Amino acid sequence: MLPQKRNRPGLTNGRILAILSLVIVYLVSNQIRYSRAVENGLKPSETKKQIVVIQKGQTAKDVGKMLEEKDIIKNGNHLRKFLKKQDLSEKILAGRFELAPSMPIRQIASIITDPSQAKNFITIPEGFSIRQIDERLAELEIAKQGEFIDAVKKFSNASRYPWLPKREIMATPLPLEGFLFPDTYNIDPSHFSAKNLIALMLENFKRHLPENIETLLHEKNITLFELITVASMLEKEVRHEDDLKIVSGIIWKRVRSGWFLNIDASVLYGLDKKTVTGDDLKRDTPYNTYTRKNLPLGPIGNPGQKTIEAALSPQKSPYWFYLTNPKNGKAVYAVTNDGQNRNRGIYLR
Repeated sequence: MLPQKRNRPGLTNGRILAILSLVIVYLVSNQIRYSRAVENGLKPSETKKQIVVIQKGQTAKDVGKMLEEKDIIKNGNHLRKFLKKQDLSEKILAGRFELAPSMPIRQIASIITDPSQAKNFITIPEGFSIRQIDERLAELEIAKQGEFIDAVKKFSNASRYPWLPKREIMATPLPLEGFLFPDTYNIDPSHFSAKNLIALMLENFKRHLPENIETLLHEKNITLFELITVASMLEKEVRHEDDLKIVSGIIWKRVRSGWFLNIDASVLYGLDKKTVTGDDLKRDTPYNTYTRKNLPLGPIGNPGQKTIEAALSPQKSPYWFYLTNPKNGKAVYAVTNDGQNRNRGIYLR
C-alpha cells in the first residue's frame, strides 16, 4: 500500500488576508505617525533650543539619525522621507542651527535648508579669557575641548604681527591672552580652524587700536603689554562704564607707587577659579596681586575697546581704594584704608 500524502500547511486565503491586513495596518499606522511628525513636534511644550552642528557632506540619513539621538525628533527616517518628497535632500546646509523638540519636521526641514538660519557666527564677549573662549567653542560644538587652548600654546606666527610684544606674551602660560579681540566672527563650522580664528582676532585687535598708539604709549611711558594687562583687569573688575577711567587711575597710581593692587580677578585667573577665598589670597602665583606688587604676569582676559581706552586715559582722583557695590554694580571709592574698611562694613556685609 502506498503511503498517504500528508497535507502540508499552506497559505490559505484566510491567512493571506490576515497578513495583508497586518501590512495595511502597519503602513497606515506608519503613515499616520509620519504625518503627525511632519506637522507636530516630538515634545510640543519643550521649546528650549539646542545648537545642532551639521557638517559638510552629511546626508539626510546622517542628519535624521543625529536629531533622533539628540531627542529632537522621534524617527530620523521621517525627516529623510520628508526631505526626499520635498526635493530638499541635496539642499541640506552645513552650519550651526538652533532646533527644539517642539518643532515639527516640516519646520526643521525648512531651517536646515535655509542659508539665513545657518548660525555661522560666534560671539566672544568682552573680558573672556582664552580658557573661556575654548569652553564656548566646545559648548557650541565648533571645536573640541582644549583645541583652541592648544592652538594658542603652539602659536608661532608672531613675526606676522610685529606690534605683538613677543617676549612678554611668550612668558605667560597662555600666549596671546589679552590680544584676541572680543567680537562677533563669521566662521564655517564644517571647516573650522583654531589658527584661522586666532588670526582673525589678532587682526581685529590691531584695527581697534588708535592709529597713533605708539605715540600715546611713549607719552605715558607704558608698553602695549602693560596697557592691555590693566585693561583686562578693568574688564573683570568694573561693571559700569562711568567707573572705568576712575578705577584705571587708581590702578596706575598704585603701580607707580609700588603698592599691592589687591585685585581678586587676577588671583582667580592665576588659580583658574571662579570664586575667591581668604586662603586663595595667600596662595602666591605670578597673578596674585595680594602677594606680589605691581602688575600681574600678564593680561587676565581679552578686553574690549572701551576698557582699552579707559586704561589709556586714566582719570585723576584722590582715591586709592575701591570696591563694587553688589546691589547695583557701582564702584564705591575711598581715599584711605580706614575709609575702605568702612565701605566694606557697609556694602559687603
